[in-house]
Amino acid sequence: MLWFWVAFLVALIVVLLMGEPTLRALVAIKAGQAIREDAPERHRTKAGTPTMGGVLMVTGLVVGVLLTLGGQAALSQQALTRTWDPAVFCTTVLAFAGIGLLDDYLIIRRGKNLGLKARQKLFMQCAVATVFVGYLALNAEPGITTALQAGEWRLDMGIWYYPLAVLFIVALSNAVNLADGLDGLAAGLSLIAASALGSIVSLREGSWVLQGAGALSGACAGFLNFNRYPARVFMGDTGSLALGAALALIALFAKVELIALVVLLVFWIEMLSVILQVISFQTTGKRIFRMSPLHHHFELLGMHETRVVMMFWIAGIISAIMGYVIAWVNA
Repeated sequence: MLWFWVAFLVALIVVLLMGEPTLRALVAIKAGQAIREDAPERHRTKAGTPTMGGVLMVTGLVVGVLLTLGGQAALSQQALTRTWDPAVFCTTVLAFAGIGLLDDYLIIRRGKNLGLKARQKLFMQCAVATVFVGYLALNAEPGITTALQAGEWRLDMGIWYYPLAVLFIVALSNAVNLADGLDGLAAGLSLIAASALGSIVSLREGSWVLQGAGALSGACAGFLNFNRYPARVFMGDTGSLALGAALALIALFAKVELIALVVLLVFWIEMLSVILQVISFQTTGKRIFRMSPLHHHFELLGMHETRVVMMFWIAGIISAIMGYVIAWVNA
């Protein structure tokens, strides 16, 4: 876990050092958040808060990964088995951040919560995820890359693994995006999940994925300094789409896809609440929740934002512990 913490500290320091200058720059270009019309009333006061702060996390993540990998290689004088993996990881995360950045830019330019159309955003996410999965296919390890495993149970999905991997990446990217509705919620949950995935990876042989998980954790921790309640900056789609993609790629590279489903349970519940709400309203005309995603439902029940965030963080910690225990028992 040494290199996990080295990457954590590097990413944390990068985000903290860049934070104030980035906030001033976002204010200068008037990158203010537009609040959706159906948002809870108390969110109106957040209008104009700088957004696109995800550039902080993505920068911290990429610098943390590449700098620590370079340092590790220089100290050990050992080359990575698959040297392109970290570069592909960083490039894919940056591509998802780029999609989010375009969406945030359009929202700011139009002055209302109307960025990319859902189908446009989904198409671009699928395209990037497909390119990444194509890389996995070209560098596949027979009997390993396409297999799902939990303890002694193992199932080789064959060619079906690849479309499922695309779905996993795109779904998680959007799930984190949906969870990004309260100050510190998505960043805190991502910090918990990335730390859990790093701990799970450490149960096996050392891997560069440790640096990926550590840098992601450090970037989220640093960002929380500016994003905790009351938030001074929002991550925007720039951050949320990239965070979800990064978590998915870490799980895929580390071959802990099934355990990641448990670790990331809160994100899946947030997404499921939206799906159920839409299905219920379109089929019966009734809503299951007062508002979706689920965190807004609790807000409308009268809970303060900080209490809802803390409740979801605790749920995230519980699911992370469950995932780690499953991995430890089957290690």
